[in-house]
Amino acid sequence: MDRSRLPFSRRAALLLSFFSLSACGSNQELPDSVKKRNGTVVVESCALDPWQTATLQSDSARAVLNEVILLCLYVRNGVAEPLAPADQSSVAQVTSALKQRGYRVRLGVTTGETPGTTPSALEGSLVDPAKRAALIASLAGFAPISDGIALAPPTLLPTSEASFRAFVNELAATLPDRRVGLFAPPSSMTPSDVASGDAIKLSALSSSLSRSYLMTLDLHCCDDVPGPTTASDWITRVVTFARSQTNTASLSFSLPLYGTYFGATKTQRQVSYAEAAGMAASRHIEILRREDTGSLYFSFSDAGGVSTVVFDDSHSLLRTLSEVDAGVPADVGVLYYGLGGEDPNLFAALKERMK
Repeated sequence: MDRSRLPFSRRAALLLSFFSLSACGSNQELPDSVKKRNGTVVVESCALDPWQTATLQSDSARAVLNEVILLCLYVRNGVAEPLAPADQSSVAQVTSALKQRGYRVRLGVTTGETPGTTPSALEGSLVDPAKRAALIASLAGFAPISDGIALAPPTLLPTSEASFRAFVNELAATLPDRRVGLFAPPSSMTPSDVASGDAIKLSALSSSLSRSYLMTLDLHCCDDVPGPTTASDWITRVVTFARSQTNTASLSFSLPLYGTYFGATKTQRQVSYAEAAGMAASRHIEILRREDTGSLYFSFSDAGGVSTVVFDDSHSLLRTLSEVDAGVPADVGVLYYGLGGEDPNLFAALKERMK
């Protein structure tokens, strides 16, 4: 799924927030409190736009978040490097500014959509000790400017399990204090019920990881029927299973800051809160709230049929957190994915209720 965001101003987002919240009611009261958890947010860039900068400088965000992951390192030709036009110097400036604000900062590394990074091609790089060492050396070069590396691997073949395990273990041995995090598949059973789940086994990796971020996102990414991006019962099952697999690495589950546009032609793409509310406003469509998850949604006729948009606001995310609290201990953290796509009221609402 394309996780690109549309830029928008704070004033426009606030106006759209007013529209959507006034257009959709709910019979369920917001929880008085939710558990205070270790908070992480993902920025899909090496730089911060004005909205992201203002948000991270706010007292509300600082009260909720402890850590920022800049997902901006990409594997190309066997080494990790920042996505152009960024370079190591510019990344260092961003991480330094965030640290001054009091955040821990990890640099996320992925393969993105670059040529030659299919699962089989990546397996070829990981299985070769010399190529693996070159990739690890390039990642270690970023350790001095960050508080760790967060691995966001693509879908891997089950045959990659041994080589990926060797890569993670060797990277952890290279970095001080095991500063390796992992975006882990949201498995809830064994054999795994998700793609890549059997290639990434937390039971074999936990001693080399400082934190595993369970990617409880895109729940309906492959369904014909539009649905919410996550659900509390799914998160609880995934966390329960992960805790049974590891007793060393810290865990976090994930919540979306973006919504999903389910196109009439069975295509999907990410939408920000502001874009979703703006689409409804421009078409004079009422935004409704799902009874099961509290997510917002609306549908409209498109060129190829009926399209549906499903997204979250502070109400639905607080409801999800409250329901997760019943089955997930407070020592499990939460990762908010996609800073800049959220309801403008989110972090203030979280700050008010997190205890």
